[in-house]
Amino acid sequence: MQFLTMFCGITAVFLTINLLFSFLYIVSKTAGNGFYRWASHDDLDFWVIPSFPFFGLTHYVASKFYDRFNWFKARMMLTLFSFLLLTLDIIFFISFINLSEST
Repeated sequence: MQFLTMFCGITAVFLTINLLFSFLYIVSKTAGNGFYRWASHDDLDFWVIPSFPFFGLTHYVASKFYDRFNWFKARMMLTLFSFLLLTLDIIFFISFINLSEST
């Protein structure tokens, strides 16, 4: 049970960081790309893998949206993606709280 509690808590933290990073991508594609390159040290290939749970999901989705759609549609899709992240974040935080109280 403690493993499931830790999994829900860590996933909720990763989703929160991705949610904040998606807001940065909604504001500006250049700022999101710049922050990702700064945070993951894109020239250091070994650092991209440990930083993936923090920023990789949003970076991947935002890159696909901005490559496929124009800037307006991409930002609308990122807004929907942010709502999905927010919903999942709330679910995982509620699960974390309920599981931590039961153990």
